Amino acid sequence: MPEIIQKGYFERMRLRKINGITLFYNPSDLDTVEVICDSSTRALRLIQDNWGIEKPADCQIYVMTSWWGFFFQSAPWFWRILLAVSFPLWGFQARRMWPYSAAWTQRYGHRVAIGIKPPRLLEVSDKSIGVQMFVEEKDTNTKLRHLTCHELTHACSTPLRLPAWLNEGLAAVTVDRYLGKDTIRRDTLDLIRSFEPKGRPPTYRELSHLKANAIAYYSLLGYWLVRYLEERCPGFLKRLFSSSPISRMLESEIAAELGVALDGFWSKIPDVVVAYFEMKVPGIGQG
Repeated sequence: MPEIIQKGYFERMRLRKINGITLFYNPSDLDTVEVICDSSTRALRLIQDNWGIEKPADCQIYVMTSWWGFFFQSAPWFWRILLAVSFPLWGFQARRMWPYSAAWTQRYGHRVAIGIKPPRLLEVSDKSIGVQMFVEEKDTNTKLRHLTCHELTHACSTPLRLPAWLNEGLAAVTVDRYLGKDTIRRDTLDLIRSFEPKGRPPTYRELSHLKANAIAYYSLLGYWLVRYLEERCPGFLKRLFSSSPISRMLESEIAAELGVALDGFWSKIPDVVVAYFEMKVPGIGQG
């Protein structure tokens, strides 16, 4: 049986270790943990094979039942002090995003913590952004596998400090490969074509202030652009990630690889990507 531990003044939680990852959960969420454990082994192997990146040495997964609980439970003690002091700076945004979020990945120095909502909270989440993006999935376990793979991809890529569009696109394409099917609706190409103004993708902090339509656009642009890169330039991203340290001139390297001028890249590349995929027969984003 998993060890029972006391997390300070928080509720009693159980823990389990698998693949070098520590999972924290309430006893009532054991079914969720079983799916996460089962999913993580194959997901980590897939991430390493596809992108050449591995999990952090200190990686934790929490079955997340509250936004403040996740942050204060997952943070090392000295980070908890910083979180408490800076709460007015981040608490409002975290509370605002909680209804829309199915899972989070947070970095605290060398520790990377993943929070995944259990099915009972996923069912009542606000899906106004998700319905614009995802193929409908009714199977609860498949949803949990999706989230586990997505967030583990984020956790493994944290040392690379990727821009938000690439970070999200990488995770979404990895999920497609993990599940063996497209998880992003093909008609989202219509949003990529019609959205205005087309500009440089925002940072995560900037993204959290945007309206749902804009959040969906930039997330989808990352997905379709990563797929485009994988199909046009197979292995390019994996080679890029293996450079030490990874270049800070990502946009120029990507533009050069694709043969697109860097000047005005973000206003041109959406139409290039849309035109490419509209000519293709629908299929899994496997490159």
